Amino acid sequence: MFFILSKTLYFLLMPVTWIVLAFLCCALIQKYRKQFFLLGFALLLLFTNAFISNRLISWWEVAPVRISSLTSYEVGIVLGGLTSDKEPYDRVHVTGAADRILQAVHLYRLGKIRKILVSGGSGKLLKDSIPEAVLLKQILEQCKVPEQDILLESDSRNTHENAVNSTSLLEKNFPEKSYLLITSAYHMRRATACFQKTGLPIDVFPVDQKSSDMLPTPDVLLIPNTEALSHWESVIREMMGMAAYQIAGYI
Repeated sequence: MFFILSKTLYFLLMPVTWIVLAFLCCALIQKYRKQFFLLGFALLLLFTNAFISNRLISWWEVAPVRISSLTSYEVGIVLGGLTSDKEPYDRVHVTGAADRILQAVHLYRLGKIRKILVSGGSGKLLKDSIPEAVLLKQILEQCKVPEQDILLESDSRNTHENAVNSTSLLEKNFPEKSYLLITSAYHMRRATACFQKTGLPIDVFPVDQKSSDMLPTPDVLLIPNTEALSHWESVIREMMGMAAYQIAGYI
Protein backbone atom coordinates (compact mmCIF):
# COMPACT_ATOMS: atom_id res chain seq x y z
CA MET A 1 0.00 0.00 0.00
CA PHE A 2 2.84 2.35 0.90
CA PHE A 3 4.53 1.56 -2.44
CA ILE A 4 1.35 2.33 -4.40
CA LEU A 5 0.79 5.60 -2.54
CA SER A 6 4.38 6.74 -3.10
CA LYS A 7 4.18 5.99 -6.83
CA THR A 8 0.85 7.82 -7.10
CA LEU A 9 2.20 10.85 -5.27
CA TYR A 10 5.31 10.84 -7.45
CA PHE A 11 3.12 10.88 -10.58
CA LEU A 12 1.04 13.76 -9.24
CA LEU A 13 4.10 15.83 -8.40
CA MET A 14 5.76 15.51 -11.81
CA PRO A 15 5.90 18.81 -13.75
CA VAL A 16 4.69 17.10 -16.93
CA THR A 17 1.58 15.94 -15.05
CA TRP A 18 0.77 19.51 -14.00
CA ILE A 19 1.22 20.79 -17.55
CA VAL A 20 -0.95 18.05 -19.07
CA LEU A 21 -3.69 18.52 -16.45
CA ALA A 22 -3.77 22.28 -17.07
CA PHE A 23 -4.23 21.84 -20.82
CA LEU A 24 -6.70 18.99 -20.26
CA CYS A 25 -8.81 21.25 -18.06
CA CYS A 26 -8.51 23.92 -20.75
CA ALA A 27 -10.12 21.52 -23.23
CA LEU A 28 -12.80 20.17 -20.88
CA ILE A 29 -13.86 23.16 -18.78
CA GLN A 30 -15.09 25.83 -21.15
CA LYS A 31 -15.89 28.41 -18.47
CA TYR A 32 -12.23 28.72 -17.41
CA ARG A 33 -10.66 27.73 -20.70
CA LYS A 34 -8.54 30.87 -20.99
CA GLN A 35 -7.32 30.69 -17.39
CA PHE A 36 -6.27 27.03 -17.69
CA PHE A 37 -4.54 27.72 -20.99
CA LEU A 38 -2.54 30.53 -19.45
CA LEU A 39 -1.74 28.33 -16.45
CA GLY A 40 -0.54 25.48 -18.66
CA PHE A 41 1.54 27.85 -20.78
CA ALA A 42 3.09 29.45 -17.69
CA LEU A 43 3.94 26.04 -16.21
CA LEU A 44 5.47 24.96 -19.51
CA LEU A 45 7.69 28.04 -19.58
CA LEU A 46 8.66 27.60 -15.91
CA PHE A 47 9.59 23.92 -16.06
CA THR A 48 11.48 24.21 -19.36
CA ASN A 49 13.52 27.23 -18.28
CA ALA A 50 17.13 26.06 -18.28
CA PHE A 51 18.40 28.76 -15.92
CA ILE A 52 15.79 28.07 -13.23
CA SER A 53 16.19 24.28 -13.45
CA ASN A 54 19.97 24.62 -13.31
CA ARG A 55 19.74 26.66 -10.12
CA LEU A 56 17.39 24.05 -8.67
CA ILE A 57 19.59 21.04 -9.43
CA SER A 58 22.68 22.96 -8.32
CA TRP A 59 21.02 23.62 -4.95
CA TRP A 60 20.13 19.95 -4.49
CA GLU A 61 23.36 18.34 -5.68
CA VAL A 62 26.19 17.68 -3.25
CA ALA A 63 29.14 19.83 -4.30
CA PRO A 64 32.00 18.14 -6.14
CA VAL A 65 35.17 17.23 -4.26
CA ARG A 66 38.65 17.96 -5.59
CA ILE A 67 40.66 14.81 -6.17
CA SER A 68 43.69 16.49 -4.63
CA SER A 69 41.80 16.76 -1.32
CA LEU A 70 41.22 13.00 -1.09
CA THR A 71 43.34 10.75 1.07
CA SER A 72 43.90 7.08 0.18
CA TYR A 73 40.94 4.71 0.71
CA GLU A 74 40.84 0.96 1.00
CA VAL A 75 37.53 0.65 -0.88
CA GLY A 76 35.60 2.86 -3.26
CA ILE A 77 31.87 2.02 -3.13
CA VAL A 78 30.14 2.51 -6.48
CA LEU A 79 26.34 2.42 -6.44
CA GLY A 80 24.49 0.92 -9.39
CA GLY A 81 21.66 2.42 -11.39
CA LEU A 82 23.61 3.09 -14.55
CA THR A 83 22.98 0.14 -16.86
CA SER A 84 20.18 -0.40 -19.35
CA ASP A 85 18.59 -3.80 -20.06
CA LYS A 86 18.36 -3.94 -23.83
CA GLU A 87 19.50 -5.95 -26.83
CA PRO A 88 21.96 -6.83 -28.19
CA TYR A 89 23.39 -8.48 -25.10
CA ASP A 90 26.94 -8.69 -26.45
CA ARG A 91 27.90 -5.53 -24.51
CA VAL A 92 26.99 -3.58 -21.37
CA HIS A 93 24.62 -0.70 -22.12
CA VAL A 94 25.05 2.27 -19.78
CA THR A 95 23.15 5.50 -19.11
CA GLY A 96 24.38 9.02 -18.38
CA ALA A 97 25.17 7.90 -14.84
CA ALA A 98 28.12 5.90 -16.24
CA ASP A 99 30.28 8.65 -14.75
CA ARG A 100 30.01 6.69 -11.48
CA ILE A 101 32.05 3.76 -12.77
CA LEU A 102 34.36 5.88 -14.95
CA GLN A 103 35.35 8.14 -12.07
CA ALA A 104 35.92 5.09 -9.86
CA VAL A 105 38.36 3.72 -12.43
CA HIS A 106 40.06 7.12 -12.56
CA LEU A 107 40.48 7.20 -8.77
CA TYR A 108 41.77 3.63 -8.83
CA ARG A 109 44.39 4.53 -11.43
CA LEU A 110 45.46 7.50 -9.32
CA GLY A 111 45.87 5.28 -6.28
CA LYS A 112 43.12 7.05 -4.34
CA ILE A 113 41.18 3.80 -3.88
CA ARG A 114 42.75 0.35 -3.67
CA LYS A 115 39.63 -1.72 -4.36
CA ILE A 116 36.29 -1.06 -6.06
CA LEU A 117 33.06 -2.41 -4.59
CA VAL A 118 30.16 -2.35 -7.06
CA SER A 119 26.75 -2.54 -5.39
CA GLY A 120 23.69 -3.37 -7.47
CA GLY A 121 21.44 -6.33 -8.11
CA SER A 122 18.63 -6.98 -10.55
CA GLY A 123 15.84 -4.44 -10.68
CA LYS A 124 13.51 -6.69 -12.67
CA LEU A 125 10.51 -8.17 -10.90
CA LEU A 126 8.93 -10.09 -13.77
CA LYS A 127 11.96 -11.72 -15.38
CA ASP A 128 15.43 -12.88 -14.49
CA SER A 129 18.28 -10.62 -15.44
CA ILE A 130 21.99 -10.41 -14.79
CA PRO A 131 22.74 -8.43 -11.59
CA GLU A 132 24.07 -4.99 -12.36
CA ALA A 133 27.20 -5.54 -10.29
CA VAL A 134 28.12 -8.46 -12.56
CA LEU A 135 27.64 -6.31 -15.65
CA LEU A 136 29.73 -3.49 -14.24
CA LYS A 137 32.47 -5.96 -13.37
CA GLN A 138 32.82 -6.53 -17.12
CA ILE A 139 33.49 -2.81 -17.61
CA LEU A 140 36.07 -2.78 -14.83
CA GLU A 141 37.84 -5.79 -16.31
CA GLN A 142 37.85 -4.14 -19.74
CA CYS A 143 39.50 -1.16 -18.02
CA LYS A 144 42.22 -3.54 -16.81
CA VAL A 145 41.25 -3.45 -13.14
CA PRO A 146 42.57 -6.73 -11.65
CA GLU A 147 39.90 -9.19 -10.53
CA GLN A 148 41.31 -9.29 -6.99
CA ASP A 149 40.58 -5.57 -6.65
CA ILE A 150 36.91 -5.90 -7.68
CA LEU A 151 34.27 -6.61 -5.04
CA LEU A 152 30.65 -7.38 -5.90
CA GLU A 153 27.43 -6.88 -3.95
CA SER A 154 24.76 -8.19 -6.31
CA ASP A 155 21.63 -8.57 -4.17
CA SER A 156 20.47 -4.99 -3.55
CA ARG A 157 17.51 -3.48 -5.42
CA ASN A 158 17.50 0.05 -4.00
CA THR A 159 19.70 2.57 -2.19
CA HIS A 160 18.71 1.29 1.26
CA GLU A 161 19.79 -2.24 0.35
CA ASN A 162 22.96 -0.87 -1.28
CA ALA A 163 23.95 0.56 2.08
CA VAL A 164 22.91 -2.38 4.25
CA ASN A 165 24.47 -5.07 2.04
CA SER A 166 27.65 -3.12 1.33
CA THR A 167 28.15 -2.38 5.01
CA SER A 168 27.73 -6.06 5.89
CA LEU A 169 30.26 -7.11 3.24
CA LEU A 170 32.83 -4.48 4.22
CA GLU A 171 32.57 -4.99 7.95
CA LYS A 172 33.12 -8.72 7.42
CA ASN A 173 36.00 -8.55 4.94
CA PHE A 174 37.57 -5.11 5.43
CA PRO A 175 36.70 -4.01 8.98
CA GLU A 176 37.77 -0.61 10.27
CA LYS A 177 39.18 0.50 6.92
CA SER A 178 38.57 3.72 5.01
CA TYR A 179 35.73 3.90 2.47
CA LEU A 180 34.78 6.36 -0.26
CA LEU A 181 31.18 6.49 -1.52
CA ILE A 182 30.85 7.23 -5.24
CA THR A 183 27.48 8.07 -6.76
CA SER A 184 25.71 10.82 -8.69
CA ALA A 185 25.69 14.24 -7.05
CA TYR A 186 21.88 14.45 -7.13
CA HIS A 187 21.65 11.02 -5.46
CA MET A 188 24.36 11.58 -2.87
CA ARG A 189 22.12 13.05 -0.14
CA ARG A 190 19.94 9.94 0.07
CA ALA A 191 22.86 7.54 -0.36
CA THR A 192 24.87 9.24 2.39
CA ALA A 193 21.89 9.17 4.76
CA CYS A 194 21.44 5.43 4.15
CA PHE A 195 25.10 4.66 4.90
CA GLN A 196 25.03 6.87 7.98
CA LYS A 197 22.07 4.82 9.19
CA THR A 198 24.14 1.63 8.94
CA GLY A 199 26.94 3.25 10.93
CA LEU A 200 29.61 2.76 8.27
CA PRO A 201 32.03 5.71 8.30
CA ILE A 202 32.40 7.06 4.76
CA ASP A 203 33.71 10.00 2.83
CA VAL A 204 31.87 11.02 -0.33
CA PHE A 205 32.87 11.70 -3.91
CA PRO A 206 29.89 13.06 -5.89
CA VAL A 207 30.04 12.54 -9.66
CA ASP A 208 27.73 12.90 -12.65
CA GLN A 209 26.95 16.56 -11.90
CA LYS A 210 23.92 17.68 -13.88
CA SER A 211 24.32 21.35 -12.96
CA SER A 212 26.66 23.71 -14.78
CA ASP A 213 28.15 27.17 -14.39
CA MET A 214 25.35 28.66 -16.44
CA LEU A 215 25.04 32.39 -17.08
CA PRO A 216 21.62 34.07 -17.53
CA THR A 217 22.12 34.79 -21.22
CA PRO A 218 19.06 35.54 -23.44
CA ASP A 219 19.06 32.08 -25.04
CA VAL A 220 19.15 30.37 -21.64
CA LEU A 221 16.38 32.56 -20.24
CA LEU A 222 14.05 32.56 -23.25
CA ILE A 223 14.46 29.31 -25.21
CA PRO A 224 12.63 26.28 -23.71
CA ASN A 225 14.86 23.34 -22.89
CA THR A 226 13.55 19.78 -22.49
CA GLU A 227 16.53 18.83 -20.28
CA ALA A 228 15.20 21.29 -17.71
CA LEU A 229 12.23 18.97 -17.16
CA SER A 230 14.55 16.09 -16.29
CA HIS A 231 16.31 18.25 -13.69
CA TRP A 232 12.99 18.98 -11.99
CA GLU A 233 12.09 15.29 -12.08
CA SER A 234 15.44 14.23 -10.61
CA VAL A 235 15.08 16.61 -7.67
CA ILE A 236 11.44 15.72 -7.02
CA ARG A 237 12.21 12.00 -7.23
CA GLU A 238 15.06 12.30 -4.74
CA MET A 239 13.07 14.49 -2.35
CA MET A 240 10.23 11.97 -2.41
CA GLY A 241 12.75 9.18 -1.92
CA MET A 242 14.16 10.94 1.13
CA ALA A 243 10.65 11.39 2.55
CA ALA A 244 9.70 7.75 1.89
CA TYR A 245 12.94 6.47 3.42
CA GLN A 246 12.38 8.65 6.47
CA ILE A 247 8.91 7.19 6.96
CA ALA A 248 10.19 3.63 6.43
CA GLY A 249 13.03 4.19 8.93
CA TYR A 250 15.78 3.69 6.36
CA ILE A 251 17.41 7.01 7.21
